[in-house]
Amino acid sequence: MRMGPTTSRRALVGAAAVALVVGVVAGCSGGNAKPGPSATVAPSAPTASASPTASPTPDASVKPVRPAAMDQVNAAGAEAVAVYFLNLYPHVYATNDLTEWKVLSHADCVFCASVTDHVKKQVAEGHRSTGGLVSIESVSGVEVSPGFFSVRVAATQAPSTEYASDGSVADTSPGSDSQLTLVVLRSGSSWQVRAVQVDETPKS
Repeated sequence: MRMGPTTSRRALVGAAAVALVVGVVAGCSGGNAKPGPSATVAPSAPTASASPTASPTPDASVKPVRPAAMDQVNAAGAEAVAVYFLNLYPHVYATNDLTEWKVLSHADCVFCASVTDHVKKQVAEGHRSTGGLVSIESVSGVEVSPGFFSVRVAATQAPSTEYASDGSVADTSPGSDSQLTLVVLRSGSSWQVRAVQVDETPKS
């Protein structure tokens, strides 16, 4: 469940799951959101803040609490969406429950669709996963156009293990430290993640 380019199906970014943010912000819109400039040329650089939510639960099978800040339609709300989305990541693998994940996933989000496909494959094989909890070190968001946000997150992901139906270990992923950029859209009364880019710094 590593946050970087690996062969593990639980990696946050894999060969089939990369969705670069550069160019995405300039070339797509959602609902009431208007196309805006590239996230890399945002008018001002936001100051990184502490995580807007509490640390994830110690058990990935426990659903993270939806932060109240997600009710705000501003950069703080987008930051809360990004943190909640990343905390949901290990939860969907631990429970095979994609309900909330799909609600937050934009139809064009390659990374989101890849996670959905991987979880479905895990279910078909009778596998289960544990671990991989994501801890947020810092988060900063900026609105690059109305309803269109770029959120940068520094995060640490714990090691994880995937078990086969007979209880044997099918796969393992070491933990990692990552810098992520998420494109987050506000469409009507809903938030969605449009793209995810991850730059990984492997754990020593």
